[in-house]
Amino acid sequence: MNKKKKVKILIEKTKHPAKKRTWKKRFRNFVVFVAVFAFFSVIAVLLINFVVMPEFTRQDQERILLDVEGLSWEEARELLILEKFTPVRGKSIPRSDIEPFKVVAQMPRPGTRVKLGRRVYLDISVPLENVVFPDLRGKTLRSARILIEEKNLIIDSVSYGFSDMPREVIYWQSVPPEESVRPGTKVHLKISLGLSNWTVPNVTNMSLQDAHKAINDAGLRIGTVTYQDRNDLLPNTVIYQSVPGTTDLSVPRPIDLVVSRYSEEDEESGENQGAEAGQEQEQEQE
Repeated sequence: MNKKKKVKILIEKTKHPAKKRTWKKRFRNFVVFVAVFAFFSVIAVLLINFVVMPEFTRQDQERILLDVEGLSWEEARELLILEKFTPVRGKSIPRSDIEPFKVVAQMPRPGTRVKLGRRVYLDISVPLENVVFPDLRGKTLRSARILIEEKNLIIDSVSYGFSDMPREVIYWQSVPPEESVRPGTKVHLKISLGLSNWTVPNVTNMSLQDAHKAINDAGLRIGTVTYQDRNDLLPNTVIYQSVPGTTDLSVPRPIDLVVSRYSEEDEESGENQGAEAGQEQEQEQE
């Protein structure tokens, strides 16, 4: 490049010194404008999608949900359809305190604002299935209560009376065992006070241990035990009882017994005789 041309280029740069800087500034301003425009566009889209459009679409399309609990399924269904909701049958709930096929619950709850056409789930009451009544005879009242509650039954009343069953157990029930009944059925129970009379067992010639068991099994008890020397009987054999066997008592009372034993003199003589025999055997061996 010759000198003359270089001078010409230098003169041109001197005449237009800010041309290059102006182009960069315009580009930067354009970029800022695009960024700001994009930001506000996003904000506008979000407002339209989440604020304006929902309000616009819900306008005149929501309604307060009616309370249909207590109505029959058919009545509730017709009302909800008239209100432009979609009734759906929900759970079947066994209930004994409400007529069958009544609405016992609804979801969504009554009084809430619900979009038209939404499904409304209705839980309906159904009859309880029959249960087999348990046999409570011979059980305590506490055990009977547990069985009764498990089957959703009710003990209506309790009374007491004499019976041949042990004390404090059930000997009669107003509902027969194994009968099929509805849950909530009430039953009357009678609890035993024991025997109304007591038959005295014959324990003469029994051992004292066997006599004790027989008297206890009869619901009675042993009173005073005295001993009498008898060498013709085994020790602790009953010789006499104060109340004869097979006697019926209207009021229980203790049974006194007389029991045999060996006399002390016979025991001593037996020991002496044994000692003398032993000495004789020793002498013979010598």
